[in-house]
Amino acid sequence: MSENEGGWPQSPRPPRHSRGSAPRVPENPLVPQRPQGSSRPSGGGAWRPDEHIRPLPPGYEPVHRDPRSGETRPAQASYGPGDFRPRDQYGDRGDYGEYAERGEYEGEYGEAGDRFVPGFGDEGDDDQERGRSGHGSRRGRRSRRDNGGGGPGGRPRRRFRWIAPLVALLVIVVPLAVGGVYAYGLYMNKYHPADYSGAGTGSVAVQVTSGDSPTSIAPKLVKLGVVASSRAFILAAERSTNSVGLLPGFYGMHRHMKASLAYAILINPKNMVQIKVTIPEGWRLSQIVSFLGAKSGIPLSAYAKVLKDPAQLHLPGFANGRPEGYLFPATYSVQPHETALGVLTGMVERFEQEAASVGLPAAAKQVHLTQAQVVVMASLVQAEGGRLSDYPKIARVIYNRLARGMPQQLDSTVLYGLNKFGILASNKDLTSPSPYNTYQHKGLPPGPIDSPGAAAIQAVLHPVAGNWLYFVTVNPKTGETRYTSSPAQFQQFRQELAHNLAKG
Repeated sequence: MSENEGGWPQSPRPPRHSRGSAPRVPENPLVPQRPQGSSRPSGGGAWRPDEHIRPLPPGYEPVHRDPRSGETRPAQASYGPGDFRPRDQYGDRGDYGEYAERGEYEGEYGEAGDRFVPGFGDEGDDDQERGRSGHGSRRGRRSRRDNGGGGPGGRPRRRFRWIAPLVALLVIVVPLAVGGVYAYGLYMNKYHPADYSGAGTGSVAVQVTSGDSPTSIAPKLVKLGVVASSRAFILAAERSTNSVGLLPGFYGMHRHMKASLAYAILINPKNMVQIKVTIPEGWRLSQIVSFLGAKSGIPLSAYAKVLKDPAQLHLPGFANGRPEGYLFPATYSVQPHETALGVLTGMVERFEQEAASVGLPAAAKQVHLTQAQVVVMASLVQAEGGRLSDYPKIARVIYNRLARGMPQQLDSTVLYGLNKFGILASNKDLTSPSPYNTYQHKGLPPGPIDSPGAAAIQAVLHPVAGNWLYFVTVNPKTGETRYTSSPAQFQQFRQELAHNLAKG
C-alpha cells in the first residue's frame, strides 16, 4: 500500500476483467465522477476529482450482502477519499484500510442496523461536544466496548432494568400484605377480641332498660369501662347457656371486668340494686317526669304514656284529674322491675299520706278554704318563698289580698301559664290572656303551679298575723324577702330586685 501526495493510502489497481474493464456501480453523489471516455490530460494540469479513485485489491471481487434477504450483488469498484461507505455494504473491515485497522469506523457507527442517535445512548454525548475527529474519543469508545461496556456489537448498556420488575413486585406484594393484615385484624376481632381478665375493680352503676340486648348495651359497657370491647361481651352472651337474657334494672358492677363475668351479673336478678330518686319541692310536673325518665331506669316514654290517662293514678277527687301538684316531692326508692305507673302512683299515695297527717279536710275548713285551694295556695307559697321562715308571711299576704279582692299579681303564675321559667315576667308576659295570669284575673289560679312540700302546706294552714299586701324577694341568691303594705315601697323593692338580677 502506498500514499499519494496528500498522505492518503492507496490500494493497488485491480487487474483487468476478463471481459473488459471492471464494472462500475452507480456514481456516488457526494464525489464528482469522471465522464466516460475522458482521460487525464498529459503534462499535469489542474487537479481532477477522479485522480484519487482507489482500485480494489488484486483478485478481489467485492460483493454486497443484503442484511435482510442475504442476497449478494456486485459492490462499487472504487471510491474516493471522501466517499461515505456504510460497513454493511462492503464486507469485512479489511475493505477500509487504516480505518478498519484502527476500528474507528465501527466504533462510530456500530454494526448494521444499530445506528447511533445523539442524546439517547449511555455514552458518547461528550464526544459530540468535542467532535469525533479526535483519536482519544474513538479509542475510549473502543476500550469501553472491549471492557464489556455494552452488549453484543458494542451496543450501550441499558440502565435501570431492575426498576420494572421491582415496581411489579411492589404492586403485587403491598396489596397482599395490607389485605393480610386487615384480614388478620378482622379474624382476631371476631374470634379473639380484647378482653379483661378478672372481676375488675371499683364500682359503677349500669342501667339495663326494657328492650336492651347484648348488642345494644355492649357499647355502653365499653364507654363506662366495664368491658374491654363490645365483641367480647357479645361473644360471652352467645356462649352463655342462660335462656332468660338481660333483665331491666340497675346493677352494681366493676370496671375492667372479664366479659363473661359482666354478662353473668346482668342476667341474675339478685344483682339488681334499688335506685333512689329525690324530687325537690316546687318542681313542676314536666320537670318531675323528665327527671324520672333520666334517673329511675324507666324510659320517659313510659311516664308520658301513663300521664295520658291520669285516672289510673287514683288522684284525690278534688284534684279534678290533674296530677300537677299531687306528686308529692320526696326521696323514693325505685325497685327492680318497677314500672312508670308504679312510680307515679307511689308519689300520689305519698301525697295522700301527707294530707292525712295534717288532717287536711278539717284544717282546710278552719282557714275557710277547700282542700284544693289549700294545695293551690301552697304551690304559690312554694314558688315565691325564698326561705322556710318566709312561708307563713307569704301565706298571710295571699290571704290579705283575697280578703280585699285584690289580684295576687304573682309573676310565678304568669310564667307557669306561658310554660316559662324565671323570676320576673316581662311587660309582654303580663298581658297574656292565660287564666294563670294573676295580674289580669283576681283570686287564685285554676290549679297548682308546682308540687308543694309539707312546709308550704303547713304555712297555708297556719299563717302568721300581719297587714302586708306586698312582698318581694329582693335577693334571689340569699332568699332575702321584704314585706310592705305601701305600693310605693313595693315599687322600690322591685327596683332593688331588678338591680340585683342585673348584677347576676
